[in-house]
Amino acid sequence: VSNKGPSSRLQNRVVDKYISIVRTEDNPAATRGFSLALGYIPAKLLAPSNQVLDSVLNCLCDASRRDSVVGGEGDAETRRNAVISLVNVCKTVGIKENPSLLTSPICRLSRNQIDAVFKSLLESMEDYNTDRRGDVGSWSRIAAMDGLESLTNLSIEASTTFPHSSGRSASSLDHSTEEILAPSFEKRLEFTVPDAATKVQPPSKKKDGKYGNVFFDEQLCCSVLSALLKQLGEKLDAVRCKAGECLERLLTNDAPKVPFVSHRHILVQALGLNERGKNWADPALSFPLLMKAVNIDDFTQPILSGIVVSVGGLTESVSKSSSASLFEWIKGLRAAKATSKIFRMGEVFLGLFHQYKRNGRVLLPLLTTLDKLLSHGLLDELLCAQNDIFLSSLMSCLVSEAKCCSDVKRLLAIVGVSLNLLQPHLETVSIMQQKVLPFIMSMLLNPYPRVRRYTAEQLYVKLAEDGDTMFDAHQCLEEANQLLLSVVWHVECDPRGRLSDSRNRVADLLGIPLTSEQRSVKIGKRDSLQSTPKDEFESYSSLVNNA
Repeated sequence: VSNKGPSSRLQNRVVDKYISIVRTEDNPAATRGFSLALGYIPAKLLAPSNQVLDSVLNCLCDASRRDSVVGGEGDAETRRNAVISLVNVCKTVGIKENPSLLTSPICRLSRNQIDAVFKSLLESMEDYNTDRRGDVGSWSRIAAMDGLESLTNLSIEASTTFPHSSGRSASSLDHSTEEILAPSFEKRLEFTVPDAATKVQPPSKKKDGKYGNVFFDEQLCCSVLSALLKQLGEKLDAVRCKAGECLERLLTNDAPKVPFVSHRHILVQALGLNERGKNWADPALSFPLLMKAVNIDDFTQPILSGIVVSVGGLTESVSKSSSASLFEWIKGLRAAKATSKIFRMGEVFLGLFHQYKRNGRVLLPLLTTLDKLLSHGLLDELLCAQNDIFLSSLMSCLVSEAKCCSDVKRLLAIVGVSLNLLQPHLETVSIMQQKVLPFIMSMLLNPYPRVRRYTAEQLYVKLAEDGDTMFDAHQCLEEANQLLLSVVWHVECDPRGRLSDSRNRVADLLGIPLTSEQRSVKIGKRDSLQSTPKDEFESYSSLVNNA
């Protein structure tokens, strides 16, 4: 490649060809290989112009998206390789000018391009796709963590100034935090490479009044650390190990030193980062340390979002350690009457329902976590607070998630949480009558037999324990319990409507209001329609009749 850049023929046969294959090929083997190959092309071919560099970055960003498809199906290896190549392209092209390459036709990364790569990596940190191999999205998350660390260091080294954008006044901060958030020029030199003093001049404003050479800011710092802290609370050992190692290097290395870290000393002390060589994959070590940092306001949401996946996971050691750490933290909040933190926790839980709607990888552990907290009575203050807003919002999320849900495990978890919301010792009677109990009655006629049987069994247990406190008519309560026990709720179909009649009778005995539409629900109509052959060749009966 000459100083004028690659020829159009070479450009078409290498970069353009690779991009075209990644975007259009239906063969996963091809997209995996060519997406990875894009990260190992020389800088002269990757960035002869901004247009070519943009096309490479856009191609890799699109391929790394968690909803990207190859041949109509998602491919975890292609997404992971695209994340790896994104970082390699940034390292190869570089951000700041290299004096030894001033004569070469290489366009360096601009601030907009850096922001696009950061955005793509942060989105990859939310890849929770699964297939028969398990949590294949973790491959992209692990690659993205390495990428965020590398890109953070590159951006800091390329920046000549770090403008403070926080609304908090400097007088309200301690001296150490003030030096981090609003550093002097001498301090900024410490954040960059060792020989930065010979390369960086005091920042000068452009004509528009903005500082030049700013590739890393406070918002990016918070986003990167939040994403890593969330993964530190994950249930997979490999993910926690990678997140812990990246946090150690980012928060303890001085070349370059990461600016804008909210409450740096508290965070470092909470995670015990002064002592190197920790085994972050050990749940008994990582979760107690992580919950020490949850009280930092900027990181409360990501830490709780990560740890609920571990609390509701299936691995016993991980679930046990994470549950103990979360329960201890909540008990401390209740003892200190820190209601604002408890309300914040409720907001995080409700936010996860909206963010991961229909995503069983996150919602099933979340439901299990809520079930554990409710059964231990750790959410009583939250259920009664603010005119039962949390309880009403949670029931709305459960009703929405149960509609058209085909995941039986998730439906069973929804039933368990709903029944645990029936707390007779709390002042939530109106919500129980209006939303909780009618929803439980609807689950008694769920299309899935296993769900109907489980709902009847758990409702019987709940009424046996707390029925006398919840309902005054003891004779009606006994008759309702008898119906729940005697009716075969798990029959495949109910053409005569016996299940519907029994359910309606249970609702009447317990004084639960049902609409006319709810009373008319029948079981088995859809099943019978689906079982009817569309033509004579869809069943073996046609072969028998013709024999």
